[in-house]
Amino acid sequence: MGKNNQLRFDNEIIYCGIDVHKTNWKINAWMNNIEISKFSQNPDVFLLKKYFEKNYPGAHLKVVYEAGFCGFGIQRSFTDLGINCQVVNASDIPATDKDRKRKNDKRDARKLSIELANNNLKGIYVPNELMEHARALVRKRHHLVRDQSRAMNRIKHLLLCHGLADSIIGERITEKYIKQLQMLECGSIVLKQTLHFTIEQYRQLRIIVKDITLSIRKLSQQEPFLKLQQQLQTIDGIGLISGMVIQTEIMDMYRFKTFDSLCDYTGLVPDIYSSNDRMIVRGISNRGNKFLKDTIIECSWALLRKDPAMLMKYNEYKKRMNGNKAIIRIAKHLLARVRHIWKNNEAYCNGIIEPSNNAFLRH
Repeated sequence: MGKNNQLRFDNEIIYCGIDVHKTNWKINAWMNNIEISKFSQNPDVFLLKKYFEKNYPGAHLKVVYEAGFCGFGIQRSFTDLGINCQVVNASDIPATDKDRKRKNDKRDARKLSIELANNNLKGIYVPNELMEHARALVRKRHHLVRDQSRAMNRIKHLLLCHGLADSIIGERITEKYIKQLQMLECGSIVLKQTLHFTIEQYRQLRIIVKDITLSIRKLSQQEPFLKLQQQLQTIDGIGLISGMVIQTEIMDMYRFKTFDSLCDYTGLVPDIYSSNDRMIVRGISNRGNKFLKDTIIECSWALLRKDPAMLMKYNEYKKRMNGNKAIIRIAKHLLARVRHIWKNNEAYCNGIIEPSNNAFLRH
């Protein structure tokens, strides 16, 4: 009777850390507190799966990599193959001083696999592709608007730099003003051409911003955006763009178990240093979603002009703190209302300071 020499690793778990790069992956794998493999390979999920199936048949594979330039495509590819894959925030990976001062790709992959095996990593939320694509569109508009503002400032700088400051009229550049600038005597044909190309850059960006805004409007009129957008825009201060920013950045309100966790994700929390009886509050945290935080704060200023109850609350806050700190409190009120509307599927009621449900708002 012959012997069966086939290796089997049934019920064993391999913890695999990947340091992801465009042309190369550094792989490090552990099983039962033993480093079983470390190597480099081409960026291919099928190749990695084939390697572990060949060398460790029957074992369950768990994979982790840092969020970065490659997004969630790798995670989705592993998931389609039936492999558990986490994406983690690089700044939330435990690291020693030695790790920071002797950083390299092999060390990063090893650290990921060890922390995954020790269950010290918490994966970030992986959105569905529709919401991720919608978020990319809304963020692209933000970048284009910023580029448009820069192009406008370049026109003003050109006029100031060449002694044409008298031609600057107001803060905004209208189509009528552009036509006046095109007829401006610049003193030389070269400067005239420079001004022409600078103006054309601004005009092209303005056309693109208009087109992408129209695309976002059409998207907001489709599911799964239509119903929630109609409800969010009942809140004074929230319009089309801000409503789409809120929905595409939060994506799923039910992933936040508490209001505090939502504030933490948004960035409306302070950084605190506490030791013994000494505590230092360092101001609002730099962590969080900057797109969502900036939008909520911007909407809060607009809310003050339209909601007398919130204006009264803001004035009460200003009696004991400065305006910037007070508007953060108002932003948390607004965020709480967004959460309530989202979870309870109802429209906003203007002029209310405190909600009927005490758990709805904290400050």
